[in-house]
Amino acid sequence: MNTYLDEHLVRERLEEARAFAAQQALIQSLRPVRRPMRVAVGLALIRTGHWVAGRAPRRAGGPSRVTA
Repeated sequence: MNTYLDEHLVRERLEEARAFAAQQALIQSLRPVRRPMRVAVGLALIRTGHWVAGRAPRRAGGPSRVTA
């Protein structure tokens, strides 16, 4: 092979590689950013805690269940 043909083939392959890299970068930028698993679990625990606690706050002056 002559060097001109080698250069042409290399240039063509580089263009293809750059186009593929640009396409992959675009696809990656369009994907939504996922939260880490620890964040999802933490938020689920907070929601569960709020659900268990209920909406009404406890009264501070109510009768105590502890007897002396």
